[in-house]
Amino acid sequence: MLVHEMPEARSVTARLLVKAGPRYEDKTTTGSAHYLEHVLSEGSKKYPTSREIDKAIEDRGGDYTAGTHSEYVMYQGKLPSEGAGFATEFLREVVFNPAMTKEAVKREKGIISAELGEQIDLPDQYRWDLLREHVWGGHPLARNTLGSFESIEQITLEDLLDYHNRFYKPNNAILVMAGKITTPRAIEMAHDFNDLSGSVDGSPVIPAPTQSVESRVLIEERDLHLAHILLAFGTKGHGESSLILPQIKVLSRMLRNRIFYKFVYDLGLSYSASCHPFLVSDNGNIVMVANVAPQNTEEAVVNMVHEVNHLKIDDASVEEAKLGVISNTFLNLADTDTLTGFIAEQELYTGNVKSPEEMEKEIQMVSAADIERMKKSLFTGENAVLVVLGPVSQDKSSSLDQKLLF
Repeated sequence: MLVHEMPEARSVTARLLVKAGPRYEDKTTTGSAHYLEHVLSEGSKKYPTSREIDKAIEDRGGDYTAGTHSEYVMYQGKLPSEGAGFATEFLREVVFNPAMTKEAVKREKGIISAELGEQIDLPDQYRWDLLREHVWGGHPLARNTLGSFESIEQITLEDLLDYHNRFYKPNNAILVMAGKITTPRAIEMAHDFNDLSGSVDGSPVIPAPTQSVESRVLIEERDLHLAHILLAFGTKGHGESSLILPQIKVLSRMLRNRIFYKFVYDLGLSYSASCHPFLVSDNGNIVMVANVAPQNTEEAVVNMVHEVNHLKIDDASVEEAKLGVISNTFLNLADTDTLTGFIAEQELYTGNVKSPEEMEKEIQMVSAADIERMKKSLFTGENAVLVVLGPVSQDKSSSLDQKLLF
């Protein structure tokens, strides 16, 4: 358990991460972690319905949230500081004492299928699925967190009970508390989990996803108003657990600054354009993103390539980017939700929780020479992938590929 005391706060957040998710699923079980997360919210032994779960924490002025990510599932209770003692009791009940009825499993089957359909219909979300599937092929992390329509239909109550029994063990979970609470009080609250037993043994070691594509360009033609363009460069085995993560963030921020002003203000091609690290623990991509009118697709790709090739790397531009990364990383840490996530993900990915001050120091140590080396290593023609979603013909693949000159 990890605790961060915030005497000035007025709330306490308890966040529990369970090491599960698509990384540990195969093609037939994909989506199980997300399915289970939904079913746990349907009821527990003490609170048999979803409404009773919500009411139990809302009547105390708090809220409950959960979410499934590629490598973990998150459960969180947040309460006013005077009612903080209920947070761990509540999470213990909901996460480890579920009702798991056939009715709940059947009901959620329809809900999750609708959620998957909605995600596919939303290009701002679906484009990331396309990228992941294209660059990581048959690796488990290439699959949608929600699963597929086929896997959702096949998952049964017995499957979910087995998944819960396999992954929901004390040695496979991380508990973080932050807010107006003392460490001794947090330790006392964590006793709510003391009766849990068992451990995860023999969990498969899933190798890192590797970038391997038959074609650098993937176009999925769809009747949309805009063409959604992603130009990605693999990070060559560096992800959330990498020692050079600060460099990845700074380089991404530098490109984000360039592409935003170029596409929005200089060219007027897009309402928004950006660049993000798109990472898992042990690999990922630096991704430039822009949405443009379909007839401007080639112009957009040419300008993306130009911004990469002519990226100005000097002390001034690096310092500007570092300031942006620091602001983006630490601006919201006064919120107990954000802080618990900040701590929990560090523990999950590295097993070493650094303070904001330590992380800021690491970012400040990034130099122009570091960024220049990374640019030369990552921004190559062999390491580039282009994904286009929208009303763009697949016949454009060859001409767009010829624009990827690095």
